[in-house]
Amino acid sequence: MKGFSHLSVKEQKKLSFIIISSKTHKKIQFSIPQWLVIVSSILVVALIIGTANFSYKLIITNHELTHVNQQLYQLAEENNIQADEIIYLRTKSSTIEEKLAGLNELQNQVLNMVGLESKPEEAKLISTLLVSRSDQRSAINRDDDYDYEMEMELLNELIEKQKDGMEQLIVDVEKQLKYIDSQPNRMPAAGRITSPYGYRISPINRKREFHSGIDIANKTNTDIYAAGSGVVTFAGYNGAYGRMVIISHGYGYTSVYAHNNKLLVRVGDNVSKGDVIAKMGSTGRSTGPHLHFEIRVNGQAVDPKTILEN
Repeated sequence: MKGFSHLSVKEQKKLSFIIISSKTHKKIQFSIPQWLVIVSSILVVALIIGTANFSYKLIITNHELTHVNQQLYQLAEENNIQADEIIYLRTKSSTIEEKLAGLNELQNQVLNMVGLESKPEEAKLISTLLVSRSDQRSAINRDDDYDYEMEMELLNELIEKQKDGMEQLIVDVEKQLKYIDSQPNRMPAAGRITSPYGYRISPINRKREFHSGIDIANKTNTDIYAAGSGVVTFAGYNGAYGRMVIISHGYGYTSVYAHNNKLLVRVGDNVSKGDVIAKMGSTGRSTGPHLHFEIRVNGQAVDPKTILEN
């Protein structure tokens, strides 16, 4: 094979190390390829860099975990506070609802006491809202995501409705009390009813006539009381009626007090129910001391017994 040329192999670089023992002075010599030293150095440097990077990331991660744990703790505290607030709101809203229901019942009782009726539409609305609130409160125990803002709005709506109802109640009761006080339903004098309302035989001429009131007999100067509150529209002498007082009570009511011995009021006086307005007598066409008492509704005489109490 004469045609082949010889290839020269380049000798690899090595690092030689000699170790001499201090006791035996024996020499140990070994060599390491240079590339192995370079590769090992690179690996060591890479390991150091990797370890430092890992340590840095580990520190950052621990810091973030600490921050997250703090946030979780704060959230847990806030959840506990909210849970306490929810329990408080549940109790408070239930208490408010019970009080509103009690106020609604009280309103109806007051209306009944003064002879008024509650408005059906308002009573139905309050009842509907209370039932709705009860259903929603039951749902709270099943639904932790209950909308408390909506619940508060419902409570506010109930409170406003109740407030409006109570304000109207005050107005209605004041009107009714004024009406009751004005209504001429108090017995105007103590005594015995000697002649009722309606047709009778006249004690003067013994003929049949219509008697437009009732006669109450008693001693002269017995007190005569206003049957209801109002304004004196007549106080003076009026023919067969003798000394007479007329009181206008409003609401179409007028009361008449005749045959008095003495008058204690004048035209324009405001009188309250039960005030003494005259003294019983026998003036005018009369057969003895008594009070002729009339009640007129819109100008027409009615039987006083249908309006007088007792």
